[in-house]
Amino acid sequence: MPRLIKDPQAYFRALVPDRTQGDLLLAAAAAQRGVPVIGPVMGSLLALLCRVMGAVRVLELGSAVGYSTAFLARAMRDTGGFALSVDMHEAHCREARANLASFGLGERCAVLCADARALPFGRAGFDLVFLDVDQRYYAELEPVCYRLLRPGGLLVADNTAFADADAFNMLIQDGGRWDAVNIYAFLPNHAPEQDGICLARKKQTGEAKNDSHGNFQRDDED
Repeated sequence: MPRLIKDPQAYFRALVPDRTQGDLLLAAAAAQRGVPVIGPVMGSLLALLCRVMGAVRVLELGSAVGYSTAFLARAMRDTGGFALSVDMHEAHCREARANLASFGLGERCAVLCADARALPFGRAGFDLVFLDVDQRYYAELEPVCYRLLRPGGLLVADNTAFADADAFNMLIQDGGRWDAVNIYAFLPNHAPEQDGICLARKKQTGEAKNDSHGNFQRDDED
């Protein structure tokens, strides 16, 4: 059987994508204050998913200092899209806006101060939603994310290895509305570095699913 590489954490830490000086300074400043950021691997994954999908309408729930928003906004430069980041704390919003402006990304993103559980728009048809708020609210936000995504759109949820995300994980995994995978991964410079990432595609009308008896039915038969 093939052997694993020696010291895989050190090996993959050496493969971390290059970061801008601005990203490094922002991450260091956030760490000094105890503000968690997603790190360069998760940030690069988000940007890659946006580019692969050709996403032009992206929603982020949880701005913090704007670190993850910067990765999304850079991807929007390539796709011609726009990222909207939402945070319920005015201080976070002010800081995120300032950081994004300093990166020259203001034309590709905006930060809205609002409670994600009561966003002031209906079925917005987002291509991708990134969920990264307090995990206690994840289960409440699952139907919000479902409503705001277009059919076939992608939900990316961070920190799904946290105990408070368990109810959300069970909702996503029930096989009804989402085509999902939940991955436990090593993410260098992420907070924490070993964490869960959920990727969940909103099922389109007519896709097969399992009912409560384990039989297949179609979504348009509900």
